[in-house]
Amino acid sequence: MRPTSRLLAVAALALAGPASAQADPRLMPLAPGVPIAHPVAKEDLPPPPFSLLADRPVNPAYVPGLPGLKQAVAVKDDFGLNRPPKFDGVLIRKSRVENGEVVIPPGGLAYLEDTWGGEVALRGEPLPVLGRMPTYIDYDMSIVIKEDVTIPAGGSVAVGGQVYHYYATVGHERTASHALHVRTVAGHDWEWAFGAPVFSATQPGWWAGQGASGFTQLYNQGKLREAGPQKLVFDWLSGVRTDRMLAGEKLFAGLAGTGDSWTSGAKTIRVAAIDEAAGTLRIEVVEGGKVVLDRTLGPIQPQRLIEDTAARKALVFEHDGVAGFLSPWPEGFKDGKANLKLYERTIVFEYGKPYQFDARFTAYPIGCPTGHNFGFMLVNRDEIRIKPGQTADGPEGFFRIAVGKIEGDKVLDWHIEDKAGNRSVNLGGPAVANVDLVLGQGRVTGQAILKDVGKALLGRTYQAAALFSPAAAKAEAPQAPAATGSTHGAPSAPPTIAAGLSPGLIGALAIAGIAIGAIGFELGRRRRSA
Repeated sequence: MRPTSRLLAVAALALAGPASAQADPRLMPLAPGVPIAHPVAKEDLPPPPFSLLADRPVNPAYVPGLPGLKQAVAVKDDFGLNRPPKFDGVLIRKSRVENGEVVIPPGGLAYLEDTWGGEVALRGEPLPVLGRMPTYIDYDMSIVIKEDVTIPAGGSVAVGGQVYHYYATVGHERTASHALHVRTVAGHDWEWAFGAPVFSATQPGWWAGQGASGFTQLYNQGKLREAGPQKLVFDWLSGVRTDRMLAGEKLFAGLAGTGDSWTSGAKTIRVAAIDEAAGTLRIEVVEGGKVVLDRTLGPIQPQRLIEDTAARKALVFEHDGVAGFLSPWPEGFKDGKANLKLYERTIVFEYGKPYQFDARFTAYPIGCPTGHNFGFMLVNRDEIRIKPGQTADGPEGFFRIAVGKIEGDKVLDWHIEDKAGNRSVNLGGPAVANVDLVLGQGRVTGQAILKDVGKALLGRTYQAAALFSPAAAKAEAPQAPAATGSTHGAPSAPPTIAAGLSPGLIGALAIAGIAIGAIGFELGRRRRSA
Protein backbone atom coordinates (compact mmCIF):
# COMPACT_ATOMS: atom_id res chain seq x y z
CA MET A 1 0.00 0.00 0.00
CA ARG A 2 1.08 3.62 -0.52
CA PRO A 3 2.00 5.50 2.67
CA THR A 4 -1.25 7.27 3.48
CA SER A 5 -1.79 10.54 5.25
CA ARG A 6 -2.89 8.50 8.27
CA LEU A 7 0.42 6.63 8.36
CA LEU A 8 2.37 9.87 8.02
CA ALA A 9 0.34 11.38 10.85
CA VAL A 10 1.16 8.34 12.98
CA ALA A 11 4.83 8.88 12.22
CA ALA A 12 4.66 12.55 13.19
CA LEU A 13 2.94 11.77 16.47
CA ALA A 14 5.45 9.05 17.23
CA LEU A 15 8.22 11.64 17.26
CA ALA A 16 6.85 12.92 20.57
CA GLY A 17 6.54 9.45 22.06
CA PRO A 18 9.21 7.18 23.56
CA ALA A 19 11.40 5.62 20.89
CA SER A 20 12.96 2.24 21.54
CA ALA A 21 16.35 1.34 20.11
CA GLN A 22 16.27 0.23 16.51
CA ALA A 23 16.39 -3.52 16.06
CA ASP A 24 19.14 -3.13 13.43
CA PRO A 25 20.99 0.14 12.72
CA ARG A 26 20.88 -0.45 8.97
CA LEU A 27 17.09 -0.29 8.84
CA MET A 28 15.54 3.09 8.09
CA PRO A 29 12.50 3.93 10.26
CA LEU A 30 9.34 5.49 8.91
CA ALA A 31 10.54 8.87 10.17
CA PRO A 32 13.45 10.10 12.32
CA GLY A 33 12.98 9.08 15.95
CA VAL A 34 10.28 6.51 15.22
CA PRO A 35 11.07 2.99 16.44
CA ILE A 36 11.18 0.13 13.95
CA ALA A 37 7.70 -1.32 14.15
CA HIS A 38 8.62 -5.03 14.07
CA PRO A 39 11.42 -7.14 15.54
CA VAL A 40 14.24 -8.41 13.35
CA ALA A 41 13.94 -12.17 12.87
CA LYS A 42 16.66 -14.34 14.36
CA GLU A 43 16.51 -16.60 11.31
CA ASP A 44 14.96 -16.76 7.88
CA LEU A 45 12.36 -19.45 7.26
CA PRO A 46 11.95 -21.40 4.02
CA PRO A 47 9.45 -19.69 1.71
CA PRO A 48 6.48 -21.61 0.29
CA PRO A 49 7.45 -23.94 -2.55
CA PHE A 50 7.41 -22.27 -5.99
CA SER A 51 7.71 -18.72 -4.66
CA LEU A 52 10.38 -17.63 -7.14
CA LEU A 53 9.72 -16.29 -10.60
CA ALA A 54 11.20 -19.39 -12.24
CA ASP A 55 8.42 -21.42 -10.59
CA ARG A 56 5.48 -19.68 -12.25
CA PRO A 57 2.62 -21.77 -13.69
CA VAL A 58 3.39 -23.28 -17.09
CA ASN A 59 0.77 -22.61 -19.78
CA PRO A 60 -1.96 -22.25 -17.11
CA ALA A 61 -5.68 -22.49 -17.55
CA TYR A 62 -7.69 -19.52 -16.34
CA VAL A 63 -11.00 -19.65 -14.48
CA PRO A 64 -12.47 -16.30 -13.36
CA GLY A 65 -14.42 -17.89 -10.49
CA LEU A 66 -17.09 -20.34 -9.42
CA PRO A 67 -20.26 -19.78 -7.37
CA GLY A 68 -18.60 -21.31 -4.32
CA LEU A 69 -15.29 -19.48 -4.87
CA LYS A 70 -16.34 -15.89 -4.35
CA GLN A 71 -14.90 -12.87 -6.15
CA ALA A 72 -14.97 -9.20 -5.11
CA VAL A 73 -16.75 -9.80 -1.80
CA ALA A 74 -17.53 -6.41 -0.25
CA VAL A 75 -16.84 -6.07 3.49
CA LYS A 76 -17.01 -3.33 6.13
CA ASP A 77 -15.07 -3.10 9.37
CA ASP A 78 -16.57 -2.49 12.81
CA PHE A 79 -16.71 1.24 12.11
CA GLY A 80 -18.75 0.91 8.92
CA LEU A 81 -15.80 1.70 6.65
CA ASN A 82 -15.45 -0.13 3.35
CA ARG A 83 -12.46 -2.45 3.32
CA PRO A 84 -10.72 -3.85 0.21
CA PRO A 85 -12.80 -6.50 -1.60
CA LYS A 86 -11.92 -10.15 -0.99
CA PHE A 87 -11.33 -12.91 -3.50
CA ASP A 88 -10.92 -16.69 -3.40
CA GLY A 89 -7.92 -17.71 -5.49
CA VAL A 90 -6.51 -21.07 -6.54
CA LEU A 91 -3.11 -21.66 -8.14
CA ILE A 92 -1.66 -24.90 -9.52
CA ARG A 93 2.02 -24.82 -10.48
CA LYS A 94 4.56 -27.28 -11.90
CA SER A 95 2.01 -30.07 -12.41
CA ARG A 96 2.75 -32.81 -14.94
CA VAL A 97 1.57 -36.11 -16.36
CA GLU A 98 3.49 -39.18 -15.20
CA ASN A 99 2.62 -42.86 -15.74
CA GLY A 100 -0.93 -42.05 -16.75
CA GLU A 101 -1.59 -39.83 -13.71
CA VAL A 102 -1.65 -36.10 -13.05
CA VAL A 103 1.01 -35.21 -10.49
CA ILE A 104 0.90 -32.00 -8.43
CA PRO A 105 4.16 -31.64 -6.44
CA PRO A 106 4.30 -30.53 -2.80
CA GLY A 107 3.36 -26.86 -2.70
CA GLY A 108 2.00 -26.97 -6.24
CA LEU A 109 -1.66 -26.53 -5.21
CA ALA A 110 -2.41 -23.30 -3.35
CA TYR A 111 -5.55 -21.68 -2.00
CA LEU A 112 -5.06 -17.92 -1.71
CA GLU A 113 -7.16 -15.47 0.27
CA ASP A 114 -6.51 -12.79 -2.32
CA THR A 115 -7.43 -9.38 -0.93
CA TRP A 116 -7.28 -6.32 -3.17
CA GLY A 117 -5.70 -4.21 -0.41
CA GLY A 118 -4.07 -4.32 3.02
CA GLU A 119 -5.90 -5.88 5.95
CA VAL A 120 -5.69 -3.96 9.22
CA ALA A 121 -5.62 -5.49 12.70
CA LEU A 122 -7.84 -4.36 15.60
CA ARG A 123 -10.40 -2.80 13.25
CA GLY A 124 -12.89 -5.66 12.95
CA GLU A 125 -12.21 -6.52 9.32
CA PRO A 126 -13.88 -9.71 8.00
CA LEU A 127 -11.84 -12.03 5.79
CA PRO A 128 -12.80 -15.18 3.86
CA VAL A 129 -11.57 -18.53 5.14
CA LEU A 130 -12.80 -21.31 2.88
CA GLY A 131 -16.39 -20.10 2.83
CA ARG A 132 -16.47 -18.70 6.38
CA MET A 133 -16.08 -15.01 7.26
CA PRO A 134 -14.31 -14.70 10.62
CA THR A 135 -12.92 -11.38 11.84
CA TYR A 136 -9.23 -10.53 11.55
CA ILE A 137 -7.85 -9.80 15.03
CA ASP A 138 -4.05 -9.59 15.25
CA TYR A 139 -0.75 -10.64 13.69
CA ASP A 140 2.96 -11.16 14.37
CA MET A 141 5.37 -9.67 11.83
CA SER A 142 9.16 -9.69 11.70
CA ILE A 143 11.82 -8.25 9.43
CA VAL A 144 14.32 -10.62 7.81
CA ILE A 145 17.75 -9.32 6.76
CA LYS A 146 19.95 -11.23 4.30
CA GLU A 147 23.55 -10.22 3.62
CA ASP A 148 25.65 -10.47 0.43
CA VAL A 149 22.77 -11.16 -1.95
CA THR A 150 23.37 -11.59 -5.69
CA ILE A 151 20.41 -11.61 -8.10
CA PRO A 152 21.25 -12.58 -11.70
CA ALA A 153 19.44 -10.85 -14.56
CA GLY A 154 15.94 -12.34 -14.77
CA GLY A 155 16.43 -14.16 -11.48
CA SER A 156 14.81 -13.77 -8.08
CA VAL A 157 15.50 -14.43 -4.40
CA ALA A 158 13.23 -14.71 -1.36
CA VAL A 159 13.91 -12.59 1.73
CA GLY A 160 11.41 -13.22 4.50
CA GLY A 161 7.96 -13.12 2.94
CA GLN A 162 9.12 -11.04 -0.05
CA VAL A 163 10.65 -11.93 -3.41
CA TYR A 164 13.15 -9.64 -5.17
CA HIS A 165 13.22 -10.06 -8.96
CA TYR A 166 15.84 -8.46 -11.22
CA TYR A 167 13.30 -7.53 -13.86
CA ALA A 168 15.05 -5.73 -16.73
CA THR A 169 17.92 -3.52 -17.88
CA VAL A 170 17.09 -0.53 -20.06
CA GLY A 171 19.93 1.28 -21.86
CA HIS A 172 20.14 4.75 -23.41
CA GLU A 173 23.47 5.96 -24.80
CA ARG A 174 25.95 5.57 -21.90
CA THR A 175 23.34 5.14 -19.18
CA ALA A 176 21.85 1.81 -18.15
CA SER A 177 19.15 1.49 -15.52
CA HIS A 178 18.30 -1.75 -13.78
CA ALA A 179 14.78 -2.38 -12.46
CA LEU A 180 14.00 -4.48 -9.39
CA HIS A 181 10.48 -5.79 -8.82
CA VAL A 182 9.44 -6.62 -5.27
CA ARG A 183 6.68 -9.16 -4.65
CA THR A 184 5.31 -11.30 -1.86
CA VAL A 185 5.85 -15.04 -1.80
CA ALA A 186 2.21 -15.31 -2.93
CA GLY A 187 2.83 -13.13 -5.99
CA HIS A 188 1.60 -9.61 -5.07
CA ASP A 189 3.70 -7.15 -7.05
CA TRP A 190 4.38 -4.00 -5.04
CA GLU A 191 5.06 -1.92 -8.15
CA TRP A 192 1.45 -0.66 -8.07
CA ALA A 193 2.02 0.64 -4.53
CA PHE A 194 5.65 1.77 -4.36
CA GLY A 195 7.00 1.69 -7.90
CA ALA A 196 10.00 -0.47 -8.81
CA PRO A 197 13.47 0.50 -7.52
CA VAL A 198 15.72 1.46 -10.44
CA PHE A 199 19.51 1.44 -10.12
CA SER A 200 22.29 2.90 -12.24
CA ALA A 201 26.07 2.57 -11.83
CA THR A 202 26.61 5.93 -13.55
CA GLN A 203 23.67 7.84 -12.05
CA PRO A 204 23.21 6.71 -8.42
CA GLY A 205 20.35 9.16 -7.89
CA TRP A 206 18.40 7.80 -10.89
CA TRP A 207 15.47 6.65 -8.77
CA ALA A 208 14.15 8.93 -6.05
CA GLY A 209 13.76 6.03 -3.64
CA GLN A 210 17.39 4.93 -3.85
CA GLY A 211 19.47 7.65 -2.20
CA ALA A 212 22.86 7.14 -0.61
CA SER A 213 21.77 4.26 1.61
CA GLY A 214 20.13 2.14 -1.07
CA PHE A 215 16.37 1.80 -1.50
CA THR A 216 13.49 1.92 0.97
CA GLN A 217 9.96 0.62 0.48
CA LEU A 218 8.95 0.97 4.13
CA TYR A 219 10.50 -2.17 5.70
CA ASN A 220 11.51 -3.75 2.40
CA GLN A 221 14.94 -2.15 2.12
CA GLY A 222 18.43 -2.77 0.76
CA LYS A 223 21.92 -1.42 0.11
CA LEU A 224 23.25 -1.89 -3.43
CA ARG A 225 26.92 -2.73 -3.97
CA GLU A 226 27.08 -3.47 -7.70
CA ALA A 227 24.72 -2.92 -10.64
CA GLY A 228 25.16 -4.27 -14.15
CA PRO A 229 23.26 -5.99 -16.97
CA GLN A 230 24.29 -9.42 -15.69
CA LYS A 231 23.55 -9.10 -11.98
CA LEU A 232 22.65 -6.92 -9.01
CA VAL A 233 24.73 -7.37 -5.85
CA PHE A 234 23.47 -6.08 -2.50
CA ASP A 235 25.35 -5.69 0.76
CA TRP A 236 22.03 -6.61 2.36
CA LEU A 237 18.32 -6.88 1.66
CA SER A 238 15.42 -6.87 4.13
CA GLY A 239 11.88 -8.14 3.74
CA VAL A 240 8.88 -8.35 6.05
CA ARG A 241 7.36 -11.70 6.95
CA THR A 242 4.00 -12.26 8.64
CA ASP A 243 4.74 -15.04 11.08
CA ARG A 244 1.23 -15.43 12.42
CA MET A 245 -2.33 -14.26 11.77
CA LEU A 246 -5.21 -14.57 14.21
CA ALA A 247 -8.92 -14.46 13.37
CA GLY A 248 -12.07 -15.46 15.21
CA GLU A 249 -15.83 -15.23 15.57
CA LYS A 250 -17.26 -12.25 17.44
CA LEU A 251 -18.36 -12.90 21.01
CA PHE A 252 -18.75 -9.36 22.40
CA ALA A 253 -18.01 -5.77 21.43
CA GLY A 254 -18.82 -2.76 23.57
CA LEU A 255 -18.28 -1.08 26.93
CA ALA A 256 -17.65 -3.55 29.76
CA GLY A 257 -17.53 -2.94 33.50
CA THR A 258 -15.72 -4.67 36.34
CA GLY A 259 -17.34 -8.06 37.02
CA ASP A 260 -18.89 -8.46 33.56
CA SER A 261 -18.37 -11.96 32.11
CA TRP A 262 -18.99 -14.04 29.00
CA THR A 263 -18.99 -17.78 28.36
CA SER A 264 -17.35 -19.63 25.48
CA GLY A 265 -17.62 -23.39 25.80
CA ALA A 266 -16.10 -24.36 29.16
CA LYS A 267 -14.34 -21.00 29.53
CA THR A 268 -15.52 -17.83 31.22
CA ILE A 269 -13.96 -14.51 30.30
CA ARG A 270 -14.41 -11.80 32.89
CA VAL A 271 -13.32 -8.24 33.58
CA ALA A 272 -11.38 -8.42 36.85
CA ALA A 273 -10.50 -4.74 37.20
CA ILE A 274 -10.46 -1.42 35.38
CA ASP A 275 -8.06 1.44 36.15
CA GLU A 276 -9.18 4.28 33.91
CA ALA A 277 -6.57 6.65 35.32
CA ALA A 278 -3.78 4.24 34.40
CA GLY A 279 -5.49 3.32 31.14
CA THR A 280 -5.53 -0.40 31.91
CA LEU A 281 -7.99 -3.30 31.97
CA ARG A 282 -7.35 -6.61 33.77
CA ILE A 283 -8.93 -9.62 32.08
CA GLU A 284 -9.24 -13.17 33.41
CA VAL A 285 -10.06 -16.45 31.69
CA VAL A 286 -11.50 -19.07 34.03
CA GLU A 287 -11.85 -22.78 33.27
CA GLY A 288 -12.78 -25.57 35.68
CA GLY A 289 -12.99 -23.07 38.52
CA LYS A 290 -9.38 -21.96 38.03
CA VAL A 291 -7.97 -18.78 36.55
CA VAL A 292 -5.97 -19.99 33.53
CA LEU A 293 -5.11 -16.51 32.23
CA ASP A 294 -4.67 -13.25 34.12
CA ARG A 295 -3.63 -10.39 31.84
CA THR A 296 -3.51 -6.62 32.16
CA LEU A 297 -4.24 -4.80 28.89
CA GLY A 298 -3.03 -1.28 28.17
CA PRO A 299 -2.17 1.50 28.35
CA ILE A 300 -3.15 2.67 24.87
CA GLN A 301 -0.40 4.35 22.81
CA PRO A 302 -2.42 5.91 19.96
CA GLN A 303 0.59 7.55 18.30
CA ARG A 304 2.14 4.11 17.62
CA LEU A 305 -0.93 2.09 16.63
CA ILE A 306 -1.74 -0.01 14.66
CA GLU A 307 1.51 -1.09 13.06
CA ASP A 308 3.87 -0.95 16.06
CA THR A 309 4.25 -4.43 17.53
CA ALA A 310 4.82 -3.47 21.17
CA ALA A 311 1.98 -0.96 21.26
CA ARG A 312 -0.47 -3.39 19.66
CA LYS A 313 0.51 -6.40 21.76
CA ALA A 314 -0.05 -4.36 24.93
CA LEU A 315 -3.77 -4.39 24.12
CA VAL A 316 -4.33 -8.02 23.03
CA PHE A 317 -4.86 -11.26 24.94
CA GLU A 318 -5.25 -14.81 23.62
CA HIS A 319 -5.82 -18.18 25.24
CA ASP A 320 -6.83 -21.56 23.83
CA GLY A 321 -9.46 -20.55 21.29
CA VAL A 322 -10.53 -17.23 22.81
CA ALA A 323 -9.00 -13.79 22.27
CA GLY A 324 -9.76 -10.14 22.65
CA PHE A 325 -8.37 -6.65 23.04
CA LEU A 326 -8.84 -3.28 24.64
CA SER A 327 -10.09 -1.23 21.69
CA PRO A 328 -8.71 2.31 21.32
CA TRP A 329 -11.57 3.47 19.10
CA PRO A 330 -13.55 5.62 19.39
CA GLU A 331 -12.15 5.78 22.93
CA GLY A 332 -10.67 3.19 25.25
CA PHE A 333 -12.62 4.12 28.39
CA LYS A 334 -15.89 5.86 29.18
CA ASP A 335 -17.80 6.31 32.44
CA GLY A 336 -15.60 3.83 34.28
CA LYS A 337 -16.00 1.14 31.66
CA ALA A 338 -13.57 -0.25 29.08
CA ASN A 339 -14.08 -0.64 25.34
CA LEU A 340 -13.62 -4.39 24.95
CA LYS A 341 -13.81 -6.78 21.99
CA LEU A 342 -13.91 -10.55 22.47
CA TYR A 343 -13.69 -13.46 20.01
CA GLU A 344 -14.09 -17.23 20.18
CA ARG A 345 -13.32 -20.24 17.96
CA THR A 346 -10.12 -18.56 16.86
CA ILE A 347 -8.24 -19.55 13.71
CA VAL A 348 -4.45 -19.33 13.61
CA PHE A 349 -2.29 -19.18 10.48
CA GLU A 350 1.40 -19.76 11.31
CA TYR A 351 4.08 -19.33 8.65
CA GLY A 352 5.22 -22.76 7.47
CA LYS A 353 3.07 -24.69 9.98
CA PRO A 354 0.19 -27.13 9.25
CA TYR A 355 -3.20 -25.51 8.83
CA GLN A 356 -5.11 -26.33 12.00
CA PHE A 357 -8.28 -27.61 10.29
CA ASP A 358 -6.61 -29.64 7.53
CA ALA A 359 -3.07 -30.84 8.21
CA ARG A 360 -2.61 -31.81 4.54
CA PHE A 361 -1.99 -28.11 3.92
CA THR A 362 0.65 -25.68 5.19
CA ALA A 363 -0.27 -22.09 6.06
CA TYR A 364 1.63 -18.98 4.95
CA PRO A 365 0.22 -15.59 6.00
CA ILE A 366 1.26 -12.83 3.60
CA GLY A 367 2.76 -9.53 4.77
CA CYS A 368 2.75 -6.02 3.35
CA PRO A 369 5.76 -3.75 4.03
CA THR A 370 3.41 -1.18 5.59
CA GLY A 371 2.83 -3.60 8.47
CA HIS A 372 -0.56 -4.70 7.17
CA ASN A 373 -1.42 -8.11 5.76
CA PHE A 374 -2.40 -9.34 2.32
CA GLY A 375 -4.24 -12.55 3.08
CA PHE A 376 -2.82 -16.05 3.43
CA MET A 377 -1.96 -19.14 1.42
CA LEU A 378 -2.67 -22.81 2.10
CA VAL A 379 -0.45 -25.17 0.07
CA ASN A 380 -0.37 -28.96 -0.13
CA ARG A 381 2.31 -30.61 2.04
CA ASP A 382 2.55 -33.87 0.06
CA GLU A 383 2.52 -34.83 -3.58
CA ILE A 384 -0.94 -35.25 -5.09
CA ARG A 385 -1.61 -37.91 -7.74
CA ILE A 386 -4.87 -38.04 -9.66
CA LYS A 387 -5.80 -40.88 -12.00
CA PRO A 388 -8.42 -40.49 -14.74
CA GLY A 389 -11.86 -40.59 -13.12
CA GLN A 390 -10.55 -39.39 -9.76
CA THR A 391 -10.53 -36.11 -7.86
CA ALA A 392 -8.29 -34.39 -5.34
CA ASP A 393 -9.73 -32.12 -2.67
CA GLY A 394 -8.46 -28.67 -1.73
CA PRO A 395 -8.28 -27.61 1.95
CA GLU A 396 -11.38 -28.64 3.90
CA GLY A 397 -12.88 -29.90 0.61
CA PHE A 398 -13.55 -26.28 -0.41
CA PHE A 399 -12.87 -27.20 -4.05
CA ARG A 400 -11.66 -30.22 -5.98
CA ILE A 401 -9.62 -30.98 -9.06
CA ALA A 402 -11.22 -33.63 -11.30
CA VAL A 403 -9.39 -35.48 -14.07
CA GLY A 404 -11.49 -37.16 -16.74
CA LYS A 405 -9.15 -38.40 -19.46
CA ILE A 406 -5.41 -38.68 -20.06
CA GLU A 407 -3.91 -39.80 -23.35
CA GLY A 408 -0.15 -40.23 -23.41
CA ASP A 409 1.33 -37.14 -21.81
CA LYS A 410 -1.74 -34.97 -22.50
CA VAL A 411 -4.68 -34.18 -20.25
CA LEU A 412 -7.68 -34.22 -22.55
CA ASP A 413 -10.32 -33.67 -19.88
CA TRP A 414 -10.07 -32.01 -16.48
CA HIS A 415 -11.86 -29.29 -14.52
CA ILE A 416 -12.08 -27.58 -11.15
CA GLU A 417 -15.32 -27.58 -9.18
CA ASP A 418 -16.53 -26.03 -5.94
CA LYS A 419 -17.98 -27.80 -2.92
CA ALA A 420 -21.50 -27.71 -4.36
CA GLY A 421 -20.40 -29.31 -7.64
CA ASN A 422 -20.43 -26.17 -9.80
CA ARG A 423 -17.64 -26.72 -12.29
CA SER A 424 -15.53 -24.96 -14.82
CA VAL A 425 -15.51 -25.79 -18.49
CA ASN A 426 -13.22 -28.61 -19.60
CA LEU A 427 -9.74 -27.17 -19.20
CA GLY A 428 -7.99 -30.00 -20.99
CA GLY A 429 -7.23 -30.54 -24.65
CA PRO A 430 -4.90 -32.20 -27.16
CA ALA A 431 -2.11 -29.68 -26.42
CA VAL A 432 -2.51 -29.64 -22.61
CA ALA A 433 0.30 -31.36 -20.73
CA ASN A 434 -0.55 -30.29 -17.16
CA VAL A 435 -3.29 -28.93 -14.91
CA ASP A 436 -1.58 -25.64 -14.07
CA LEU A 437 -4.25 -23.13 -13.12
CA VAL A 438 -4.99 -19.54 -12.19
CA LEU A 439 -8.45 -19.06 -10.65
CA GLY A 440 -9.76 -15.74 -9.40
CA GLN A 441 -9.76 -12.01 -10.05
CA GLY A 442 -7.83 -10.69 -7.05
CA ARG A 443 -4.61 -8.73 -6.70
CA VAL A 444 -2.48 -11.78 -7.57
CA THR A 445 -4.76 -13.83 -9.80
CA GLY A 446 -6.30 -10.94 -11.69
CA GLN A 447 -3.39 -8.52 -11.92
CA ALA A 448 0.17 -9.41 -10.91
CA ILE A 449 0.25 -12.83 -12.50
CA LEU A 450 -0.71 -11.39 -15.91
CA LYS A 451 2.72 -9.78 -16.11
CA ASP A 452 4.38 -13.17 -15.97
CA VAL A 453 2.12 -15.63 -17.75
CA GLY A 454 -0.51 -13.46 -19.44
CA LYS A 455 0.41 -14.51 -22.97
CA ALA A 456 0.30 -18.25 -22.21
CA LEU A 457 -2.84 -17.82 -20.13
CA LEU A 458 -4.53 -16.00 -23.01
CA GLY A 459 -3.64 -18.75 -25.49
CA ARG A 460 -4.99 -21.41 -23.17
CA THR A 461 -8.18 -19.36 -22.68
CA TYR A 462 -8.75 -19.16 -26.43
CA GLN A 463 -8.33 -22.92 -26.70
CA ALA A 464 -10.91 -23.55 -23.97
CA ALA A 465 -13.32 -21.05 -25.51
CA ALA A 466 -12.94 -22.65 -28.94
CA LEU A 467 -13.66 -26.11 -27.54
CA PHE A 468 -16.96 -24.85 -26.14
CA SER A 469 -18.05 -22.74 -29.08
CA PRO A 470 -21.46 -23.70 -30.56
CA ALA A 471 -19.81 -25.46 -33.51
CA ALA A 472 -17.53 -27.50 -31.26
CA ALA A 473 -20.37 -28.34 -28.91
CA LYS A 474 -22.38 -29.82 -31.77
CA ALA A 475 -19.42 -31.87 -32.96
CA GLU A 476 -18.56 -33.31 -29.56
CA ALA A 477 -20.37 -32.61 -26.31
CA PRO A 478 -18.06 -32.46 -23.26
CA GLN A 479 -18.18 -35.52 -21.02
CA ALA A 480 -18.04 -35.51 -17.23
CA PRO A 481 -15.33 -37.78 -15.76
CA ALA A 482 -16.43 -41.29 -14.87
CA ALA A 483 -16.99 -41.85 -11.16
CA THR A 484 -14.58 -44.76 -10.82
CA GLY A 485 -12.65 -43.66 -7.76
CA SER A 486 -11.16 -40.72 -5.89
CA THR A 487 -8.05 -39.77 -4.03
CA HIS A 488 -10.23 -37.98 -1.45
CA GLY A 489 -13.70 -39.39 -1.88
CA ALA A 490 -15.93 -40.09 -4.87
CA PRO A 491 -16.61 -37.26 -7.30
CA SER A 492 -20.01 -35.64 -7.27
CA ALA A 493 -22.71 -36.38 -9.79
CA PRO A 494 -22.13 -34.75 -13.20
CA PRO A 495 -22.77 -31.06 -12.51
CA THR A 496 -23.82 -28.26 -14.78
CA ILE A 497 -21.01 -26.26 -16.34
CA ALA A 498 -21.23 -22.94 -14.54
CA ALA A 499 -18.06 -20.97 -15.18
CA GLY A 500 -17.46 -20.43 -18.85
CA LEU A 501 -15.91 -17.30 -20.36
CA SER A 502 -18.04 -14.38 -21.44
CA PRO A 503 -17.23 -12.51 -24.69
CA GLY A 504 -16.41 -9.44 -22.60
CA LEU A 505 -13.91 -11.35 -20.47
CA ILE A 506 -12.31 -12.91 -23.53
CA GLY A 507 -11.99 -9.45 -25.08
CA ALA A 508 -10.40 -8.05 -21.92
CA LEU A 509 -7.93 -10.92 -21.80
CA ALA A 510 -7.11 -10.38 -25.45
CA ILE A 511 -6.25 -6.73 -24.83
CA ALA A 512 -4.19 -7.69 -21.77
CA GLY A 513 -2.36 -10.35 -23.75
CA ILE A 514 -1.47 -7.95 -26.57
CA ALA A 515 -0.17 -5.39 -24.07
CA ILE A 516 1.85 -7.98 -22.17
CA GLY A 517 3.38 -9.30 -25.37
CA ALA A 518 4.36 -5.81 -26.51
CA ILE A 519 5.93 -4.95 -23.15
CA GLY A 520 7.85 -8.22 -23.06
CA PHE A 521 9.16 -7.68 -26.60
CA GLU A 522 10.34 -4.16 -25.81
CA LEU A 523 12.05 -5.15 -22.55
CA GLY A 524 13.85 -7.97 -24.31
CA ARG A 525 14.96 -5.65 -27.12
CA ARG A 526 16.28 -3.09 -24.64
CA ARG A 527 18.14 -5.71 -22.62
CA ARG A 528 19.87 -6.97 -25.77
CA SER A 529 20.81 -3.46 -26.83
CA ALA A 530 22.26 -2.74 -23.38
